[in-house]
Amino acid sequence: MPGFAVVDLETTGFSPRLGDRVAEVAVVLVDAAGRVEDEWSTLVNPERDLGPQHVHGIAAADVALAPTFDRVAPALLRLLAGRVLVAHNAAFDTRFLRAEIGRAGIAAAIDPVACLCTQQLAGRYLTGSRALAACCAAVGVVHDGVHSALGDARATAGLLGYYLDVAADDECWDVARAAADGVRWSLPASLPGVEPVLRGASRARGHWLAGLDEAPSTRAGDARAQAERPDVDTETYLRLLDAALLDRYVSHSERAALLAEARRAGLDRAAVEGLHRDYLTALARAELDALDGATATGDRDDGGSVRDDPALHEVAGQLGLDADDVAGAVEAALGARLAAELAVAPRPAFVLADGDEVVLTGSMSRTREAWERDVRAAGLSPWPYVTRRSRLVVAADPDSLSTKARTARRYGIPVVTEAALAALLTARGGPSGRTSGAGVRRWAS
Repeated sequence: MPGFAVVDLETTGFSPRLGDRVAEVAVVLVDAAGRVEDEWSTLVNPERDLGPQHVHGIAAADVALAPTFDRVAPALLRLLAGRVLVAHNAAFDTRFLRAEIGRAGIAAAIDPVACLCTQQLAGRYLTGSRALAACCAAVGVVHDGVHSALGDARATAGLLGYYLDVAADDECWDVARAAADGVRWSLPASLPGVEPVLRGASRARGHWLAGLDEAPSTRAGDARAQAERPDVDTETYLRLLDAALLDRYVSHSERAALLAEARRAGLDRAAVEGLHRDYLTALARAELDALDGATATGDRDDGGSVRDDPALHEVAGQLGLDADDVAGAVEAALGARLAAELAVAPRPAFVLADGDEVVLTGSMSRTREAWERDVRAAGLSPWPYVTRRSRLVVAADPDSLSTKARTARRYGIPVVTEAALAALLTARGGPSGRTSGAGVRRWAS
């Protein structure tokens, strides 16, 4: 007897009819007696914004590496074949599964008789709340990884096991088994299997600079010479880096663009790291100058406070550099000040001018109305969609896969975080009083 397939989905919202998609799927296989046999899960690229990320906690950088549902569907359906599909709030999960399977063009019907809902069954076997966490707490089932597909599927499988123990004679089991027995789907045999992608996949790949082949013959001392060759254009790379570091985070798409430009310019990893160290030195010099301007006596800083600046260390991490590189950059900036010269000129500040269009996308920490009010108060124009005139796109997640974010990247428009927007508004005098033409350093807090 095949047993049960316990399913849980994380989605971008509540309605596939309104365009919401599956972002993560997990299956826990359980035998007829309620014992766990196997489990499987993967993130799914929803090809759109991820919705309430503060709820499901899925990062856009991770789903960007994940397969789309049409590629996941064959493996998923093979796991479900012949088994009773079980879910907590099964109507929700099966509604999304039907929509996604249909979108993938696969003829596979999910029979509601072959499905069981542990939320509905809680009305027979439990008292109190029917929420998954409450049901698990009532029967002593461990519920780790709340709002992750695998964590919730494991908890639901535990709950199912409890129901099978206390109500083994309930006819619902046999009815569902009979409906599921022998169910097989005609699946495309040509589709290759997909490797599951789990949460944290983007971090597990190491620093993005690993995407560049290191040339063993390139000595560290030759890196700057390579970057400064007359035939090497580094300005395009530096402009991309400027835009990427506007919010002190190099997103997945920005990494790809930087790597592509480095390869086009013929820069190996050592040369790029040399550019990054020079870039960090320019930022340290800008911070030293800012500290001078903020000091009433005009005394110059000895570099100590800059060495400990969290923002400088944050940028260094994004550039593949470490604390020693920060210290070196500050020392180089101090030496350049004493010599009244700097090998690398400071990069120009990003400036928002009166009337610039700012586009918001994603489920943000503040309401859309609140952000639009602040944007207007700063003399800017909140805009509902991205055009070539747009100056900035602000996303709940800078790796957002929303249509607005994808269009912005195609047009070369910066996509930044809410924190970066707040810094830009502050630089203009804040929502209540603006200073026309003010800019901010790329890495300002």
